[in-house]
Amino acid sequence: MLKKVLTLLSGLLLFTACTVSKQWNSKQTQQSWEATFQDFSGNEKLKFPAHKDHILYLNAKLATTSGSLQLFANEKRLSHPNPVSHHKLDLKNKLLIKLAGNHAKGSFRLNYPQFTKKNIEVRYNSNIELLALSYVLANYDDFTGFSDDQSFEINGQPVKVKALYALTTKIANTFKSFLKSENLKVIKTYFDKDFYAHYANFVMSLPDFPNATVEKDNRFLKSFSSLSDAQRFTAAFNSFFLEINFQKFLVDFKPYYETVQKEITTNMPASNFIAELENLFGKEVEHYVLYPSLTMPFSSGFAVGSQNTIGNIFASTNQPKEVDDINQLKLGFDNSLSLRTIAVHEFGHAFVNPAIDLVDEKIISASAPLFEPIKKQMSEQGYNQWKICLYEHFNRANEVMIARLLGDRLKADEILKDNVDKRFYRYLPQIVDQLECWYNNEFLDKSYAQKAAEIITALKAK
Repeated sequence: MLKKVLTLLSGLLLFTACTVSKQWNSKQTQQSWEATFQDFSGNEKLKFPAHKDHILYLNAKLATTSGSLQLFANEKRLSHPNPVSHHKLDLKNKLLIKLAGNHAKGSFRLNYPQFTKKNIEVRYNSNIELLALSYVLANYDDFTGFSDDQSFEINGQPVKVKALYALTTKIANTFKSFLKSENLKVIKTYFDKDFYAHYANFVMSLPDFPNATVEKDNRFLKSFSSLSDAQRFTAAFNSFFLEINFQKFLVDFKPYYETVQKEITTNMPASNFIAELENLFGKEVEHYVLYPSLTMPFSSGFAVGSQNTIGNIFASTNQPKEVDDINQLKLGFDNSLSLRTIAVHEFGHAFVNPAIDLVDEKIISASAPLFEPIKKQMSEQGYNQWKICLYEHFNRANEVMIARLLGDRLKADEILKDNVDKRFYRYLPQIVDQLECWYNNEFLDKSYAQKAAEIITALKAK
């Protein structure tokens, strides 16, 4: 216990110097400090030790009816243009936060969570690779039987469907002799019960095939009727891995995985949006991971995650240009726009959806008539329920806000215009305006979920 107390004290030291105040009432926790006062003159300080891997996000509300109250970080005055100001401060060096008062009457509230600096991790998962391959092989004709005359337009250019699935076809044909495998037949019975992607979190929670075992407390057992049912599923994958010598595939296709890694890291968005996202929701996640997959069908993708990880599994989204010559591979993972969507948008859902789920269902139901004017356009995009439509509206509103917070007004305007004009998110401007009002005025008084409930209640069919 003593060690724990000392650890807390080492992270934050509060001290007072040369301060005179009347009727000073103060309350402090490890991440917040608030006070009211009648006549405050002098300095109050917060001292933080250096931590090169941390960012401190200072959210401050200063209110005075007389006198002056100013906020400093390492002697640099911090601007306070709105009732609530936000300052992202790097802890690579020691940090001194100072409140300077001159006969100030009023109050202040400070919130100063620390977030670990994050990088987006990129790696494949061998269990997912076998899961996706099994799905393709179980539906072999659907993914390899495209004729030469099947095509559609991408960016105004005709593209043959067969060309888009060139990598899928190449890999599937490598295992064509196993299409009648008894293990694959067992696996297919599970795919007949539920979409294969719904087993992703489960297989990722297991040790690597072919040595996977199922623990009785596995949190993803809800995908199965019983523990023995999950064990049967797992045993089929263990056996199929050995039967097709999947380890040899992973070794032989190592140049392909290395190419995918290079294509993604070259075109991936910066990870600086993560601190903004975590501060908005007051929630920190340890790992953000992109799981590219060679074996998934073209343009597929879905979210995965656990208590400390947010991830997204995805296939190529550009047409593969070269899938045979390992010295000239171009596998279609170099789409910077898609990678931005996968990272910023899909990671955002892991924060937005739980917040919207906290909104009273009566509020959601009462606002449901607003879905009717956009139901057709939303349904065409795969969003056929009002609550799902709200997930999407708020997530895209966050994208606009985060772009603005990062100083990219052009990108923010582009996201807003594209979603309103081309994707029919007619309530997006209202939501963006109200979220920004909350961020600049009410951030320390209301949670995101509380504000979301207010916004949904007040939405108007403009």
